[in-house]
Amino acid sequence: MPHHATHAIDETASLAASLPTRIGPYRILGLLGEGGMGRVYLAQESSPTREVALKVIRGVSGSAVARFRREIELLAQLEHPGIARLYAAGDDSVGGVPTPWLALEVVRGPDLRQWAERDRPPLEARLRMLAAVCRAAQHAHARGAIHRDLKPGNILVDPHGQPKILDFGVARLRDAESDGMTQAGQIVGTLPYMSPEQLSGSAADVDARSDVYALGVIAYELVAGRLPHPRLTTSTLFEALDIVRREEPPRLSTLTPQARGDLDRVVMKAIASDPVQRYASADAFADDIDRLLEHRPVLARAPTFAYRTARFVRRHRALTVAASIVFVALVAAATVSAVAAHRARIAQAEAEARADELAAVNAFVAQMLTDADPELGGSPDMPLREVLDRAAGTMDAFGGQPRTAGQVALLLGRTWSGLGDSARAQAVLDRAQAWLDAGFGAVSAEAMDARYARIEDLARGDAAAAAVQASEALEAELARIDADWARHLAFRVRVLRAEATEASGQVEPAIALTRALLASPELDTLPDATQVREVLQHNLAYALLNSGNFAEAEGLVRSVLAAESERLGPDHPQTLYTRKTLGQTLHRQGKLDEAVQWYAQVYDARRTLYGEEHPLTLNSGAQLAAAYNTLERAAEAEPLLRRALAVRIARGEGESNDAIIDRVMLVTTLDKLGRSDDALKLADEVIALERDTPTRDTLAARNARATLLHKAGRVDEARSAFAQLLRMAPDVIGTNHPNWPVFLSSAAAADLARNDAAAARKKLEEALPLLEAKQGPAHPRTREAAARLADTYAALDMDTEAQAARARATPPTGD
Repeated sequence: MPHHATHAIDETASLAASLPTRIGPYRILGLLGEGGMGRVYLAQESSPTREVALKVIRGVSGSAVARFRREIELLAQLEHPGIARLYAAGDDSVGGVPTPWLALEVVRGPDLRQWAERDRPPLEARLRMLAAVCRAAQHAHARGAIHRDLKPGNILVDPHGQPKILDFGVARLRDAESDGMTQAGQIVGTLPYMSPEQLSGSAADVDARSDVYALGVIAYELVAGRLPHPRLTTSTLFEALDIVRREEPPRLSTLTPQARGDLDRVVMKAIASDPVQRYASADAFADDIDRLLEHRPVLARAPTFAYRTARFVRRHRALTVAASIVFVALVAAATVSAVAAHRARIAQAEAEARADELAAVNAFVAQMLTDADPELGGSPDMPLREVLDRAAGTMDAFGGQPRTAGQVALLLGRTWSGLGDSARAQAVLDRAQAWLDAGFGAVSAEAMDARYARIEDLARGDAAAAAVQASEALEAELARIDADWARHLAFRVRVLRAEATEASGQVEPAIALTRALLASPELDTLPDATQVREVLQHNLAYALLNSGNFAEAEGLVRSVLAAESERLGPDHPQTLYTRKTLGQTLHRQGKLDEAVQWYAQVYDARRTLYGEEHPLTLNSGAQLAAAYNTLERAAEAEPLLRRALAVRIARGEGESNDAIIDRVMLVTTLDKLGRSDDALKLADEVIALERDTPTRDTLAARNARATLLHKAGRVDEARSAFAQLLRMAPDVIGTNHPNWPVFLSSAAAADLARNDAAAARKKLEEALPLLEAKQGPAHPRTREAAARLADTYAALDMDTEAQAARARATPPTGD
């Protein structure tokens, strides 16, 4: 008998007249549902004050009352967040009729099917919800309770996303028709979720695996949007039994591409007709769902040929040829059994090898960490880099075990990459690749994961173009592998390729690729679709930031930041990265005071989290310094930039992109501090690092150098330097990059200094609309360009135009 809080309360006059005023200590508010033997009311408890679902039976036999009391006993044992709680139970007399009652938790929210249809959650969220339902069912099973009527309508989702199993009214009873609560012919709605042994009426065969079957049907429906046996919704009980026994449901993978591979095997195992072939418990089903979500091998296996043959014989045993089929099956089974035994030995050996490898890797990590113990020759203050150096010296000890050695090297390589030391990371990852290729095979998940790690490190460093090429090659190889892990990894490779494409300066192609990935139906098939979507939104925002589309970028970043702050916490590394990007977005729009606040928060958090010399900490300091420069707080910017540059040089990274960026910002800082000679010398150093290949960062150094020449009165040299810069820039950054109108405006200033107003006008009339569109009319650079254009028009005796340009250069009231 349902007692869902989502059911509408019938408030007609006739029903209201039939409702009792009170039952036990509860005031009756309305009716939630009713069945053949009783009702469920919405009721109000006075102490404590709360609403309850009050379930009562009236005018029924002693055996039904006994079953009701058994339900009370059962519910009293179930204390789980996934099961509606029993608050109290007792007896009353309503209209002179004995009325046993029990008070249950009211759950306000949609049932499981309504939740899926309303919220359209990604596959990952649906699977996590299903695993939570399985854990709740396992709690009941562990206390001897088999629900026997699990279906979406008996599972509500509360406002916090917590599923709640309801209605244990037929739990542990013989069948759904003999409890008095359901009249004959009224079990149609439950038939699709009943196991074959339930349908046959064999109480002795009904155990926890019957609930597993129902959970499997729910899983099938959540993934495919339909039932395994749709005809069961309109069939009789006898027809239902025949359908389930004789018809195999379509493989889940044939209905939706999301279910290809392991997900198909897991769900089809749960709805196997033979209980022996199902998961032994709801916990086992939930464990395999967790393995799916964590990209680990699942325990579900496809049915063997011998098992399928036995099923075929059992379905057709009434045929006259049954005896011959059985004979053939037995012969085939003998052969298959030998093969299966051999495969079982191989599988056991593989499992033991995996266990040995895991133990070896764990021992390696434990030894690596205890090396810092002072009693073992270490130091409590030993830096992680020294710990890693010591650990790397022990890798060769696994040389005879390439699988273990490869996993250890992959662990170390990723750690070095995370620390920002790409040279060491690549060297260790090369060794990992060789070992994993030898141990698992070049097309294994492990070997492909190592290749992905190498590309990921390239994209983090200064080899973005190489990362793009390598990702394209890896994606082509993965496309030839028919496995879930390969498809999931291929999608992540495309994400990585989009990031590397943007890092290599190809901003518009990166935006197009990222938008396509966000729109791809394949995104929803990923076990961690929510996190990957947030990464893509962040990447799109960053690329839009570099293309000058600040408004869309800010909206995306704020959306991602809100989601990450709630899911991960405000100081999680990913959240900090998004906070830093928001600062950049605000900085580019001229919202400098707010940008500085975000930068300072991220810098302080990263110093605490990573230490003073971590690359992320240094980058945060550099971002903060850039904002200080714009706010004319150069004295605060200089020490941040000096420290970052000194650390990078000490690590042998003095020519990296990050080091070049530090130098370019330091040029601006020195200029603002009045040390123009030092600034000009440093700009020349940066340009010398181009080695015939300018980048967007060295172009910024060229702009700074030309501006310094102009300020020093070396106007002709400045104009020549600007002319060279403007010839290079379109090929390196394109004319849609935010720096392009900045270069034009700076070059126009030198033209004005040489009284070449015509040349200045041409540049400024192109630059000013771009600056207004990309950085907004209030940004200092926009106003500066407008002021220069006003001067240009004045020099050309274009007074009306000069007045209009001067108005664009004037800050609005209250700015």
